[in-house]
Amino acid sequence: MKTWIAAVLAALISLPVLAADTGAVRVESIDFTTSADSVQRKQSIKGDQTAEYRFNAKAGQLLTVDFKPSNTSAYFNITAKGADYALFNGSIMGNHFLGTLPAYGEYTVQVYLMRNAARRNEVANYELSLRRVNGDATSGKQPFEQTLEWQGIAFHVSTEQVDGKPTLRITPKGLQIDNAVISRALTGEVVRAEVADLNNDGSPELYVFTRSPGRGMPGELIAYSANNKKSLSEIYLPPVSDNPKIAEGYQGEDSFAVVENALVQRFPVYDSTDAGAGRTGKMRQVQYTLMAGEAGWVLREDKVAEY
Repeated sequence: MKTWIAAVLAALISLPVLAADTGAVRVESIDFTTSADSVQRKQSIKGDQTAEYRFNAKAGQLLTVDFKPSNTSAYFNITAKGADYALFNGSIMGNHFLGTLPAYGEYTVQVYLMRNAARRNEVANYELSLRRVNGDATSGKQPFEQTLEWQGIAFHVSTEQVDGKPTLRITPKGLQIDNAVISRALTGEVVRAEVADLNNDGSPELYVFTRSPGRGMPGELIAYSANNKKSLSEIYLPPVSDNPKIAEGYQGEDSFAVVENALVQRFPVYDSTDAGAGRTGKMRQVQYTLMAGEAGWVLREDKVAEY
């Protein structure tokens, strides 16, 4: 009898442990109300808890996800309902996603803690921003404006119409020699701008990312380096077509982000470069490092991976 009672007590004591290992899932449905709509959430998770944000989308819509966690072990993934692979894996790709959604259906943005942090029952407070944009809402009609600052140098980045054409304006401040405004004609819409110091030389770089909706339309990187905080020089990114290893199955739809000390380019992989080719279901990620070139700064391929 005593043995049976001890076994029952042991089983009861173990129940909370099993429940904790299972973890709780908080599910929220996101309803985008306009063709270019965004939502923001400030929430938290603890231990094995996860948060799932679900929404419906159409093929070809652009999705932007920005994730700002208090805990560096917190990430987010993006999955399509019924898919056997993740469209985006934050633990590998970072805390920003910009890409074209491949098909009509339900998508889930899942926020989670890595296993070691979850086992320690750590807490992650986070800010999550989701933006879904229809193809007809990406014509550049909404001006972009943002001021970024790094190491005492500021960049005011904005877009405007010049002679009926979209134009990028970069106004630097704090450079020792030349703070002249830079104007560049745009072929797409500015979707994001970041500052970083990828070459660790104590002077910042500015990275501006643009997108044109639709298959076969490449993203564009416009980037400048503040040389010794004196003046700006352009950073060159070789086209994908220059590298056969990267170009195989490339049909545009790419996005860029600064991840730690590298620039990352991501795009869906097609069966071939033919117009009628289908998607393979994989994403290719190219990581670049910033290096000095013969006539300025160049982004050189460092790593290539597929997921």
